[in-house]
Amino acid sequence: MKRRFTRKRLVVVAFLLLVLPAAVWSLLLALGFVGTPGKPVVPPFNFSDRIITIEVAPDAAGEMRATFHDWPEGTPGMSGQEFLQEIHRRKRDLPWIYRFLDVTSVTGVLWVLFGFVGQGIFTARMIVQWQASEKAKSSIVPPAFWWLSILGASMLMVYFVWRKDIVGFLGQSTGWLVYIRNLWFIYGREEE
Repeated sequence: MKRRFTRKRLVVVAFLLLVLPAAVWSLLLALGFVGTPGKPVVPPFNFSDRIITIEVAPDAAGEMRATFHDWPEGTPGMSGQEFLQEIHRRKRDLPWIYRFLDVTSVTGVLWVLFGFVGQGIFTARMIVQWQASEKAKSSIVPPAFWWLSILGASMLMVYFVWRKDIVGFLGQSTGWLVYIRNLWFIYGREEE
């Protein structure tokens, strides 16, 4: 007996896709692999791979001084010019792949690869739709198109959260609702 995918199963899958990233983040937080906001974790488990905090405060003379989050407590701040020189030094000392991908560690490279895989899955949906249409000699949108859309969009949403890119996140999250609704129509029709 062939098991059909129903709306009830669709709701469960959609719920898992929404809850799973939050559950994984909570687990990593509980294990100490990710920091609470404003309190970065010491590498190698700093999953943000970004300069999280740069504190700028006036010194005794009233001149603004900057310090990075990864400096030891009590380290004197630097002037604006010194700050720019430090940024350039850090960037210059990075391997070319880090500079190319705009990251600062292997963790960052892995995040970018995750984003590329998400984009690849999102692009694969068009190939699936194209092949289905060519086979039918008509414009067809198979269920696999919507499943690949959800998976690719979910991965890209997680990636955009890491990149702190609100435009990319909102672009994928609004489409996500459309993909779920189309699957709702497809699998609701099979229940009739």
